[in-house]
Amino acid sequence: MATATFVENDFGTATAWKIIYDAWWFELVMIGLGICFGTNIYKYKLWRKEKWPILLFHVAFIVILIGAGITRHSSYSGIMRIREGNASNIIISDQNYLLAQISDGNKTKVIRKQLSFSPISDNDFTIETDFDNIPIRISHSKFVADAVPEIVDDVEGGKALLQLVVSSGNGRQTVFLEKGEVESIGKHHHRVGYNAKEEGVINIIEKDGDFSVLSPRDLDFFIMASQTAGKIKKDSLQRLTLRTLYRDGDASFVPLSFHPSATIELVSESEKPKDNDRGKDDALIVNVKVNDQIEESSLLYREGFLPTTHQLELNGLTIQLSYGAQAQEVPFSLHLNDFQLERYPGSTSPSAYASEVTIIDNKKEIPYRIFMNNVLDYQGYRFFQASYDTDELGTVLSVSHDAAGTWITYLGYFLMGLGMFFTLFGKNSRFRLINQKLKKLKQRQIVPLLLFLFISTFCKGNITESTKEQQLVAEQQIDAYHAELFGRLMVQDLDGRIKPINTLASEFLRKISRKPYFKYSNNGSNIRLDANQAFLAMHVNPNAWQQIPLIKIDQKKGGVLFKPLVLSEDGLVPFNELLDEKGAYILTEAVEKANLKKPAERNEFDKEVIKVDERFNILYNVFSGNYLKVFPNSNDKNNTWYSYTYHFRDFPAEDGKFVQSIVPSYFQDVISKNWDAATEKLSYIKTYQNVLGAAIIPNDERVAAELWYNELNLNFWLFQVFFTLGFILLVIAITKIFIQKKSIELLWNILIILSLICFLIFTGNILLRWYVAQHAPWSNGYEMLVFVSWVLMLCGLLTFRKSDFALPLATLFSGALLFVSYLDWLNPEITNLMPVLKSSFWLKVHVATIISSYAPLALSAILGLMALILMIIKTDKTKTPIDIRIKELTYINEISMTIGLFILAVGTFLGGVWANESWGRYWAWDPKETWALISIIVYAVVLHLRFIPRLQNRYVLNVASTFAFWSIIMTSFGVNYYLSGLHSYAAGDPIPIPSLVYVLALLMILIAVTAYFRNKKGSYKQA
Repeated sequence: MATATFVENDFGTATAWKIIYDAWWFELVMIGLGICFGTNIYKYKLWRKEKWPILLFHVAFIVILIGAGITRHSSYSGIMRIREGNASNIIISDQNYLLAQISDGNKTKVIRKQLSFSPISDNDFTIETDFDNIPIRISHSKFVADAVPEIVDDVEGGKALLQLVVSSGNGRQTVFLEKGEVESIGKHHHRVGYNAKEEGVINIIEKDGDFSVLSPRDLDFFIMASQTAGKIKKDSLQRLTLRTLYRDGDASFVPLSFHPSATIELVSESEKPKDNDRGKDDALIVNVKVNDQIEESSLLYREGFLPTTHQLELNGLTIQLSYGAQAQEVPFSLHLNDFQLERYPGSTSPSAYASEVTIIDNKKEIPYRIFMNNVLDYQGYRFFQASYDTDELGTVLSVSHDAAGTWITYLGYFLMGLGMFFTLFGKNSRFRLINQKLKKLKQRQIVPLLLFLFISTFCKGNITESTKEQQLVAEQQIDAYHAELFGRLMVQDLDGRIKPINTLASEFLRKISRKPYFKYSNNGSNIRLDANQAFLAMHVNPNAWQQIPLIKIDQKKGGVLFKPLVLSEDGLVPFNELLDEKGAYILTEAVEKANLKKPAERNEFDKEVIKVDERFNILYNVFSGNYLKVFPNSNDKNNTWYSYTYHFRDFPAEDGKFVQSIVPSYFQDVISKNWDAATEKLSYIKTYQNVLGAAIIPNDERVAAELWYNELNLNFWLFQVFFTLGFILLVIAITKIFIQKKSIELLWNILIILSLICFLIFTGNILLRWYVAQHAPWSNGYEMLVFVSWVLMLCGLLTFRKSDFALPLATLFSGALLFVSYLDWLNPEITNLMPVLKSSFWLKVHVATIISSYAPLALSAILGLMALILMIIKTDKTKTPIDIRIKELTYINEISMTIGLFILAVGTFLGGVWANESWGRYWAWDPKETWALISIIVYAVVLHLRFIPRLQNRYVLNVASTFAFWSIIMTSFGVNYYLSGLHSYAAGDPIPIPSLVYVLALLMILIAVTAYFRNKKGSYKQA
């Protein structure tokens, strides 16, 4: 399964399905999995009363597999395309079929075979049949992805071909005409022929390589080489020149080249096998043999459309061939009354789209609105809003028919949840048994030892120039109160989100200088401006700010190119420092070279150059005023806002005059420090926004909440607090192994209370972001990390009484996750959601559940790592107390792993429910789904290792739990950034794997190996 996700990434979804998911052996693996569950039921006699929870769990997976089998073999799905004002009852299947209709004029025989192809598998097939005892054979010749025609000249037995490029307002198209052939072009079907016998066509006549044209209508022409134009009169034979543009009404054509003896071959336009474009035609080339006569036929097809038919005449038989989707009729029709598309204000990104349809079933007419997460269920068919036509006048509905398989699978989900519940809370469950063992351990007295022996194992610039620069910075000071009022003004960002300028300013400064404020340091003196002050000052006096250090660079990574740059004490360079004496950008060549490389091939220099280039361009746009989009236009239907640099010609006259004059006047007041007048002008702009942008501006409470969220910047402070608390707690936890004193216990309890207070503050911060964003805060990589950090803290607080190491390690790891969330590659901005991610109960529950599972599994991994470290540092003198702690950590490890596995399984299958409710399939082997299932299997194997006598020890459990967490890292991050699929954030080539990943992996291996040899002399205790 893991291999399939990489095959899909490198060679496309169709390839992964053909060679793995649709393979007969993969189905046998699933059957084998079901047999294993059944065998375990028999072997361990799970039908006994005390084993019922485990029985439910195993039966659930068998039921799920049965439901999946029914779906695989009895369901069907596809899409339905409907244009506005039209009705349809045709489903275009998502499976492709080779269809052959053989006829002699009296009788007809139809052959249909489901086939799929991939660029890396054996695509050979042969269909043998007969028609009235005439043997017929259809066999595979070649499969071509993204097929385009290519002319091969000077071929023996080749045909004369004329190549034309035609255009009719919807893009260019290449056409090849054989002698006597006619092609229709344009909406009005202008017919163009080559030596055609048909009348009423624009006939291009060739004789001995010379060309003339005879047209039933006047033609305009334009000779590109000489840049001359003219007209060809109708019904007159006139000379035609190649590479000349001829126009007939709304259609035009260019006779490009003539090939006296050539043939056309289809070649792939894809550079890589995975680059198969769904919007382009693929081709299946087959050989058809009737008796001894053989002919080749090229069958073009495109995903999501019905195929075209190709006809052959062989030995008196007519054979019509097609390959592609199949048309399936439903017993009713859907009429599209209206397709509606809403976009985010000022953006081209869709916010939502919906289809107003009428179900026509005999004389019944039922109106219904289909939109994302609002499904039409009718007569066993489910219709989902999938996509739309590019002209926004037609809808594309996803259709599925799988009632039996879905409900049986849902029954399996229910039984699994029930089994998990009783497994966790049943009287005789393994979970209850481990809890009882933990309680007994906590009651034992620990012999104090000396802690000392234990802890010992761990333990540039020109002065004059800088003065001028400092004076220049000092002159940019803005009144803090007025800057705060400026920060409260609303602005529209590039994605169309309306937010306070304070948010935009903070995001901007964080991107260019890595800090949410501006700081200038020089010889011990500091000048600091908050985000509002700095952002306003840059707009008021951009020329001055071009000389002030703002752009963060890493001079070491920049090498020779960055060596001449003069850095400030804060590691920043001015905008002008990146321009040479002539004003040319010094990074142009380096940036172009870096961008030509694949992400995985870029070195540290390339990555640093690209980062600095991005910061430079962001700063350029600020100086140009492009980001200050504060003026709504009452004439704009999409609620687009505009910057003060806009021309405003499409604004109402009175509005245009106001917005053109208000900002320059406001800036002048700021320069002259006339704060009363400046504040008055801000109020005018605010009023203008409130009147014209009332429909999309957040209410005052949400604006105030966002400003508060920005000001607090809590996650930045919390990661430092969690690191500190976690480290102190860990030291005390180690101390408590050997020393039991009231003062230590008092300090321990105080730190636990502080941890709880910090957790509550953390909770409030997440809720505040939820309120500001108006959607659950786990929609991107940054929010996922923050949420996992929160759940991890929750797990630590829930389990701190069971193990002294649970809370310290959870707190440390929470701090680490919050620290990682501030790294360059994660974006902390609050962003708009894709339509499919909006307004879905199942989505919120699914994401919250599955992300929550990462925390106990992370806790399990760090507890396992801590247990291994204790095994390494254990000596003969410290053996007794450390063995107790190892046993304690192992028990809490297994408890945490069990909870995490159950939550992960529930979250994964809730994802199936959401997928089914959103687009009609509960499982499609998307890489995220697949890796979630792999993680479930990995952790299930770890928890079942105790049934193997030689592996039933604490060392194996702790090592396995530590390394198992890599499957979660792959599921949560690897899929998002390195594989293609519905859950992927990255596009194109993957980014390089951070070197820290290799360091951590190597460190874990060293710890595991060392722990093994340190304990090799003794016996490994049972877990």
